[in-house]
Amino acid sequence: MRRQILMASAALALVCASPALAQEVSASGAESMQQKLTRYLPQDMIDAGLVTVKAASSFYELRFNPTVLIDKAKTGAVQVEGLKPLTAYLRPMPEGTYRIEANDSLDIKGTIDAAPGKNSFTYLVESMKLDGIYDPEILYFTSADWTAKRLAFTSTSSQESVTASVGETAMRVAAEKKDAGTLDITSTGVMKAFAETITGGPSGRVDIGADTVDIDVSLDGARYKVMQELVFFVLDNMHKDKLEAPDAARLKELLRASMPIFDNLTETIKASNVTVGTDKGTFGAAAVSYNLDMNGIAHSTRFGFGFDVEGPKPPAGVLPVAFEGALPERATFKAAVTNLDLAGAVTYLLDNADFTKTEPLTEAQNKEIGRIILPDGSMTVQFEDVSAVSPIYDVHLSGTMLVYPEQKDRHSADVKITMREFDKTVAYLQKNAATVPEFGQAAFGLLMMKGLARDAGGGAQVWDLKVGEDGKVLINGQPLPFQQ
Repeated sequence: MRRQILMASAALALVCASPALAQEVSASGAESMQQKLTRYLPQDMIDAGLVTVKAASSFYELRFNPTVLIDKAKTGAVQVEGLKPLTAYLRPMPEGTYRIEANDSLDIKGTIDAAPGKNSFTYLVESMKLDGIYDPEILYFTSADWTAKRLAFTSTSSQESVTASVGETAMRVAAEKKDAGTLDITSTGVMKAFAETITGGPSGRVDIGADTVDIDVSLDGARYKVMQELVFFVLDNMHKDKLEAPDAARLKELLRASMPIFDNLTETIKASNVTVGTDKGTFGAAAVSYNLDMNGIAHSTRFGFGFDVEGPKPPAGVLPVAFEGALPERATFKAAVTNLDLAGAVTYLLDNADFTKTEPLTEAQNKEIGRIILPDGSMTVQFEDVSAVSPIYDVHLSGTMLVYPEQKDRHSADVKITMREFDKTVAYLQKNAATVPEFGQAAFGLLMMKGLARDAGGGAQVWDLKVGEDGKVLINGQPLPFQQ
C-alpha cells in the first residue's frame, strides 16, 4: 500500500511533464497527458481510474479518485467513508504553461484497526481552492494561490484523542528560473484561528491556540533540472531489487551533478497570541517564532536554527510576584552548527559506494563518512544571539563552543556576555531578597562578577569568557583567582 501511494503521488507530481502538451485541447492530448500521469502506476490502478484526463472545449479535466487506493489496498484494517474524486482544470496557455484551477471540499471519516486498538479519524475541509500557473519545464508552479476555509481534524485511540482546527488558510508559492538549471522558490502563507486539543496521556488535557500562524519559506538556487532527472531515475528503477552496474554509475553521475542541491534555505514560522492551557493554568505569549536556515550540501555547511518568545505570560499565581517581575519581555535563542563538510562526505560516498549491493558501504567506510563531516571530531556551535530583555535587565551572549560527540567530556568555549541595566538588576534582586532568598545570592554573585567585567561604555558590562578543554576559565584574559 505504501509503495502504491508513493507511485501515485509521484505520478501526479509529473502532471504535464512535457512542454509539448501545451497545444490545442483535444482527445489525443488528453490521452497523452493521462499516459504520462499514469506511467508509474500499476496497471490495475490505471484500469480502475485512479487518474483520468478528459478533454473539454478549452481545458482538460484532471480527476484523481482516492477510493481506488483504498479498494486496492486489499486489507480490512482501513475503513474510510466520504472519499470522492478530486478534480482540477488545466487550461493551456500560449507560452507553454498551464493555468490550473480547482475548487473542492473534503469530509472524510474512517478507522484504522491496528495494535494496540482501533483508531478513528475525521478530516473536514469546507472549501479549498487552487489557482496557479504551472510550468511543465520546471514541473512546478511559477505562481499559485491556495486557500481553504474551516479545516478540522480528529484522531481518537484508546490512549488519547486529538482535535485540531483552522478557521482559514491562504498560501502563495512562486518560482523563478535563474538560469538553465536552477530555481528560486518562495512560499508564504497564514493560518488563522488555529486550535488543538490533546486529551489523555501523561499530560491529561492540553489546549493549544493561536490567532495567526505566519509561514515564510524560501529556497534559492534549487538545482531543478538534475533533480528532475534523479526523480525519474528513481521512479524508473524502484521496481528493481538491485541496480546493475550501468544504472549504479548513472545514479552516481546524477548525484554528483545535483550538488549542492540548493544554495540557501530559510524558513520562519511565527505564531501570534499563543495560548497553552494545562491543568496548571493557561500559559501565553504575544508571539512565538521559529526559524532555520541552511546553505546547501557544501564543504562548509552551516545549519542555523532558533526561536524567539515575545511577551511570555504564565498563569496567575504560578510564580511568586517577585519572579513575575523578573520575566523577560523577550527571549531569543539563535545558534548554528557550522563547518560541516557534507560535500566531502557525499564525494567520499560516491567514490566508494557500490550501489549494486544491498549494503553499498562497509562499516569502516560509514565511520569514515562521519570523520569527514567532522574532520577533527569536533562540532562547532555558533551562538549568534542568545538574549533576554526586560525592564530590569538586558543580557546578550554570543560566541562559539566546540563539542566532541564521541568524547562527551571534551569541550571548549569562547563567548562574550554583555549585560546592560546592571545596577537596576542588582537593585531589583536586593529589593526582593527578603521574599526570595535566592535573589540575595544572585545579587552577591553579580557584584562579584562586576569586579571581573570590563566597561564597554553606555552602562554595558562585558565578560569575554574562555573555557579550555582542561576546564580552566579566563575572564577578559584573566584566570579565576582559585584557578591560579
